[in-house]
Formats: sequence, structure tokens, C-alpha cells
Amino acid sequence: MIKKLAITGFKSFDRVELNLKNFTLLAGQNSVGKTTVLQAIFALLQEGKNPFRGSYMNIGTSAEVQNAIIKSQEVQLDMEYEQAGLLQTYGKVIDKNDMKSSGIWDDKMKVIYCSADRIGVKDTYEKYIGDNIIIGKNCEYAFHYLKEYGENELDPKIDFIYDEGTKLTFGGQVDYWLDRIMGYRIKAREIDKTEFIRVLYANRKVPFEMRPKNIGTGVTYIAEIIIAALACKEGDLLIVENPEIHLHPSGQAELVKFFAFLAQCGVQIIVETHSDHIYNGIRKSIRLDEIDSENVAIYFFEQDKRGCSIPVEVPVNEKGKALADPEGMFDQIGKDLDTILGW
Repeated sequence: MIKKLAITGFKSFDRVELNLKNFTLLAGQNSVGKTTVLQAIFALLQEGKNPFRGSYMNIGTSAEVQNAIIKSQEVQLDMEYEQAGLLQTYGKVIDKNDMKSSGIWDDKMKVIYCSADRIGVKDTYEKYIGDNIIIGKNCEYAFHYLKEYGENELDPKIDFIYDEGTKLTFGGQVDYWLDRIMGYRIKAREIDKTEFIRVLYANRKVPFEMRPKNIGTGVTYIAEIIIAALACKEGDLLIVENPEIHLHPSGQAELVKFFAFLAQCGVQIIVETHSDHIYNGIRKSIRLDEIDSENVAIYFFEQDKRGCSIPVEVPVNEKGKALADPEGMFDQIGKDLDTILGW
């Protein structure tokens, strides 16, 4: 689990440090540094002389991502992480000519990234060609993963089971959460003699199966996130960009309950969002004792007078009350209501 992340000279950041928890929420207006935090993590994970190009991201060269405001000549990235009960450090310094690393990196940590460019509604989905099926950063192989492991029985001692009265298989847990959030269940089937997977959904009120194109788009987007999240084990890292895409506020609230459950069980989850329902949802989960307040970190990103990004931590107490209220943090509804009501 990553405990601390330090970023120097990278894109819009001068020098910042973030304390990451089991559940970390990144919020703020567009283009203020939220995604840059994720990219800093990816740069630490990706190998090679240019860690800004790899399987998680491809954003160019070091010269392109150095902070032009402070005239940075290099990018420095450092993290502290816990592995098997030991606190380790790992860092990289990258300039236009070289990359130097320091510390120890244990690549046993599995990272699953659900990008904002997730694969949406399709008639068929590609199978992963390889020995160990991955989810894919766009969740492009999520349904192949479900087909392959859906009938695998779960072990209550190591797997994440919210309700032991449900079907104790991987697919059973996917169905439980998809039904709870969206009211649907899912089947993933291999199309004979092809390299494609067919997906069918069934609504709790409608007995027959339906293709993805004949139901709401949000069902597919959430199904992918649920599959990706349940593929995690304790100590793994799940990164989700904009989980609220195509999702009604009530569904967002249930999705946060799902995230809180996994985070409390030991999965590290980092969520980037523009949704006040996600923000309020994690505070509600604290209030309902679904996750401990010390396992949650909330950051609101803003810019200083120079134009550099600053992460402002928003502490939350054990009752879910935010102890800081940065200007611009999910306050638009209040401003709009003031105008509507003539206040």
C-alpha cells in the first residue's frame, strides 16, 4: 500500500506531498492536477529510461512534462509504501537525458487501472491473448475475466464477501453488487471458434436476457468497475477515474458503499471524481461505520497565484463531517439554489 507520494517539478506541480490512505479521493476543477497525481504513480511503476511512456500511460518525454512555470529541469517522484509489514521507499529523478532510481520497488503489488476511457457498450468484447487474463486499463478484458473466473468459488477468509447469503463465487459477487447498484445481473459467454466474448444482462423485473445496446449505458460502465474491483486482493491498488460516468446519483451512492467495503478490507483505492455524490458518499460511509475515518483521505486541488497546483487536504471526523470547506469544492449547487431562490 502506498503511504506517501511526493511530486517535484512534474507538470503543474512545484513540490507537493500527499498522504494516501485505503480510500483516497481526488477532487477539483478540470486541469488542476488530479490526473497528474495518478500519472506520477504510473511513472514510478513503469520501467525504462522514459517512464512517461508505458502500459499505463504515454504522455511524451521528460522535457514535455517538466513544470514550465518554475522552469524545472527535471522531474522527481518519490513514494513510501508498505509491503509485508515493512515500510519501503522508492523514487525516480528524470531529466531529458537520463533516469535515476533509488530505493527498493517490490513489484508484487498488483495495480488495476480503470481509466476514464473505459470500453463502453459493444456487441462483443475481445478476449485477452495470454496466460494470465488482465482487466486492461480501459477495462477491455473485464468481461473475458468474468467469463474465465465467474464460477470460481470464493474463500471467505481471503476473498471479499459482503453478504455470505449470496452465491459465493466470483460471478455471484459481481451479480450481487451489479444488482444492488443497477438492478441487473450479467452473463459473459465465449463465442465458439472466435476470440470474442458476448455479454447479456437480465433485469430483476424482466426475466429475459438483453444485449448491452438494449439497456442503459451506465450498466456496462459499472459492471466493468465491479469486475475490476473484485479482481483485487488485500494490498492491491485500484485506481478509478470518474466512476460517476453514466451513473445516476443513487447508483453513485451505492458504488461508494462498495468502494468503502473493499477499502476497509485492505484494498487501496484511489478515485478521481467531479461528483459531489461520490464525495458525500464516502462521508456517509464513515458516518455509518462502513469505513474508518483514518482510512480515508480527501484532497481538493486548486491553483496558487503562479498557476501551480496545490492539493488541499480535507479532513473528515469520525462522524463524516468535513472539517474544512475549500472554496469551489462541490459548492455549485448552493450557488445555483441561491440564484433560483433569489438569496
